[in-house]
Amino acid sequence: MLGRRTSTWATALVLLAQSVPVLSLRITPGSPCEDVCHKHSSNTTASEIACLDREFTQTEKGSTFQQCVECGLRSSFHDTPTKQSDVEWSLYNLRYAFTSCVFGTPESVSNISTQCTVSCQQLDSALEFEIANPDGDNLDTWCGSNAFADNAISQCEQCYNMTDNQNYMSNFLEALRYNCHFRTPPTESFPISPARIFSESMLPSSTVNLLAPKSGKGVNLAVVIAIPILAFVIVVCALTVCCFFFVRHRRKKARQLREERELNRFHAGWGNHPHAHAHAHAFAQGQGQVPQDGYDAAAAVGMHHPYAYGSGAVGAGYGKPQAHVTETGVSVPVPVPGTVYAPEKEEKKEKEPVQG
Repeated sequence: MLGRRTSTWATALVLLAQSVPVLSLRITPGSPCEDVCHKHSSNTTASEIACLDREFTQTEKGSTFQQCVECGLRSSFHDTPTKQSDVEWSLYNLRYAFTSCVFGTPESVSNISTQCTVSCQQLDSALEFEIANPDGDNLDTWCGSNAFADNAISQCEQCYNMTDNQNYMSNFLEALRYNCHFRTPPTESFPISPARIFSESMLPSSTVNLLAPKSGKGVNLAVVIAIPILAFVIVVCALTVCCFFFVRHRRKKARQLREERELNRFHAGWGNHPHAHAHAHAFAQGQGQVPQDGYDAAAAVGMHHPYAYGSGAVGAGYGKPQAHVTETGVSVPVPVPGTVYAPEKEEKKEKEPVQG
């Protein structure tokens, strides 16, 4: 009797356990993300899948799914013997969510009907490959299927990007395409930020390996910006130097022309006097001196004054200069003797007797 009762309770517990949803998302054994992903089982279950964008922020299962996938994509944890990594299992969970929400495989979790199901139908066979029986060897085998073509992927993504409250599905599919084109090494985390995947903004098409080393031939943005600025500075400096020397040359040439005009003017007034050129050059340079001989003094001063008086013992007694025409036809001022005061003559007159 007791044995029958025990058997009955055991059967009831099994049935009850089967009727209660099992909450779990698959991740690498021993992963630091196990506490976030595992609830009651180690396999991904349909009860943990969310299909609408708002469910990932407003429901517990959607929030748990997002936290688990984000943790796995940021992780570089991997198990070499089993050929498993957190990145691969996180991408598997994204594929599981997409097939469940769009194609109802392995289990339908949404009754939402959209035209995108038809637009994405070509991808069905590739995405559903071994979706119910995953292991470390077949997590990315489906990438080689001809059904997973780029044109079909882009068509499906565009449809979900234009569907209200289902933009996340578009990014789930793009993350899968990226890893098929550029396989993420087991020791690396996923190069696309999880925040961009769980976003209403559509991810760009995968055309560049984000983990590839930077080529030394790549263009440095700082250099591209600096070169035009440096060239502009060099040109400005060169123009400044050229302008400086040009102005300096013009001023020097103008000064030389001015000196030549002064010399010509003095030559026209002095004629062929023996000392004319020397005196004219001295006066033009601003270094003229009063000539030492009376004739030269009168000639030099007479060009500017109507009357010239001699200075010193030799030039004393000369009065108003008179013009004199030389053989060359040039008029040269010539001093004329004037009245000179002679004290010796006055004394002689005083000594002469006064005649009555």
